[in-house]
Amino acid sequence: MSLPKPPSSIANGDYTVEKMLGAGCFGQVWRGWNRNKDLQVAVKFEDNQGKSSSLQLHHEQEVLSLLANTSPQGFAKLLAFTVEGRFSCLVMEMLGFSLEDRLQGCGGKFSAPTCVLIADQCLRRIEYLHSLGILHRDIKPENFMFGVKNRIHVIHLIDFGLSKRYYEGRHAAMRTNLSLTGTARYASINAHRGIEQSRRDDLEAIGHMLMCFLRGTLPWSGLQAKTQEEKYRKIREKKEQTPLEELCADFPDAFRVYLVKARALQFTDRPDYNALRKLFSDLRQEIGPQEDHGFQFLKGSLGSLEPLEIKEDVVQPDDQIEVKSSSGCCTIS
Repeated sequence: MSLPKPPSSIANGDYTVEKMLGAGCFGQVWRGWNRNKDLQVAVKFEDNQGKSSSLQLHHEQEVLSLLANTSPQGFAKLLAFTVEGRFSCLVMEMLGFSLEDRLQGCGGKFSAPTCVLIADQCLRRIEYLHSLGILHRDIKPENFMFGVKNRIHVIHLIDFGLSKRYYEGRHAAMRTNLSLTGTARYASINAHRGIEQSRRDDLEAIGHMLMCFLRGTLPWSGLQAKTQEEKYRKIREKKEQTPLEELCADFPDAFRVYLVKARALQFTDRPDYNALRKLFSDLRQEIGPQEDHGFQFLKGSLGSLEPLEIKEDVVQPDDQIEVKSSSGCCTIS
């Protein structure tokens, strides 16, 4: 059943709603406009009618508000959140092409040099999200989008409707027999097995996404099944049965090593994000490109671009922090 058309004006008339850009399980995304500021925006609508819980846009607004406290590069800015009749409405800055858009524009594959650049930025985004005690849980090319204008080379992590806190004072406990959350093509093996997700699962999903970029397809893509349950089972079995040497054959070994390290992590392990990024920065020294904007799909004069933020040693919630005092040095968590 199709959703009713959302309102044409929201937030006391601050934003007009112009054209639908897409739809997902949560609702619809429309292009909007703030005429007072001459600003194009993206507006997400979720129909609240008949729902008593699991309102994804309200949850996403909470995550974006948390991100807004530090305004890190690579996350869309939250501009407004309001309820208009039966709809929750989330307004954020307009972004550009997604990785999926760019992939299709390149014939379904990315070169290894382009994947190296993608890997670095995706790992920085997920490291920062994890530093807030939050998992993404739906890694896929559609959820990474490039900016516009002087941020056309900056990858943004979007869509936090399925995200979840994994750390509040302490690491969440591991549960089992759970339904799969996320996109089956990229999900980790443990997510398929019904195990509670943690940081390792976002990282493994990024590895699967990168291999899809390089290969053009994955061994578990396009499997035929009569039911969703059967399809998920077949995908899980194919992932389990495909050796990483086979999956990553004919491509730089950094991609295989990355997946080996991601899959080796235990549930509560604190990933070494620096070491994972170094796999790709070392490869970049060998094969290029040297420019941060050297993607195969960005050609010609790009003008003056915003420098990429390089934050090393982002503090994770389970890191031990040394605090010096006049009486000496103590350690707190």
